[in-house]
Amino acid sequence: GLIYLKEHRDGKGRWRRFPFYYTLLALTEIPGRQSDDEIRYAAPGLERMLKRKERGDRYDRRRRAVAETLLGRV
Repeated sequence: GLIYLKEHRDGKGRWRRFPFYYTLLALTEIPGRQSDDEIRYAAPGLERMLKRKERGDRYDRRRRAVAETLLGRV
């Protein structure tokens, strides 16, 4: 499960072999300490993304909503 995800961290707040936003979306549905560890790992990247100018398209809005949800958990 999440141990496998932890083993694939790239050291930059993302994971090798796992699409970033799909992985984050999955983490919104997984309760527990392990998912919180992965959210904290990705948090700096989420914060940087939220600071960027909004593009306004539906994908950007969804990504921002996921980021805000996850940052609210840590």
